[in-house]
Amino acid sequence: MDRKYSQIFKALIFVAAVVVVSILVVKAPSLLWKNGVKKSGSEVKAPQFSVPSLNYQGMVLSLKNYKGKIILVNFWATWCPPCRDEIPRLEKFYKLHKKDGFVIIGLSVNNQGKKYVMHFVKTFKGGIITYPIGMADYSIEKAYGNIYEIPQSFIINKNGYVVAHFTGEIPRGYLSYEFGKLNKAS
Repeated sequence: MDRKYSQIFKALIFVAAVVVVSILVVKAPSLLWKNGVKKSGSEVKAPQFSVPSLNYQGMVLSLKNYKGKIILVNFWATWCPPCRDEIPRLEKFYKLHKKDGFVIIGLSVNNQGKKYVMHFVKTFKGGIITYPIGMADYSIEKAYGNIYEIPQSFIINKNGYVVAHFTGEIPRGYLSYEFGKLNKAS
């Protein structure tokens, strides 16, 4: 009888180990990042992407187009309450600092489609969103460590390296702190 339980116990341990390893393999890209600060000691080059802007006709949203600027790439969705809460603060900061070389690229992960997102951008709180918005596709989400939770934001320095990453809303005041620090560094 004890031998039977021992075999069952070993089988359960094996199954648990397989589950843990499977989760680590799936989540490995996102383990590179830690909320607020990178886990790795070295800077990580920001993954490139190119998508059409939904709110600026003919504009292509690409990191290459904003070389030499401080960029916030913000993954969000219309149905996400924390995303909606964060938008007015992001917009206020963008309007204050865009003349100083600060850019926000909002990448929607909505699956309702471009028209739905465009309508949201035009009507949310009277159409307050003026920073460029595009649609994230799977390849972009994967390149940024698999976007499973939103909002997620990446701060990219003037040289194109990710210097900070947040899952959830960016803490109040941190954007000002990081922008000031990065602006002095150049």
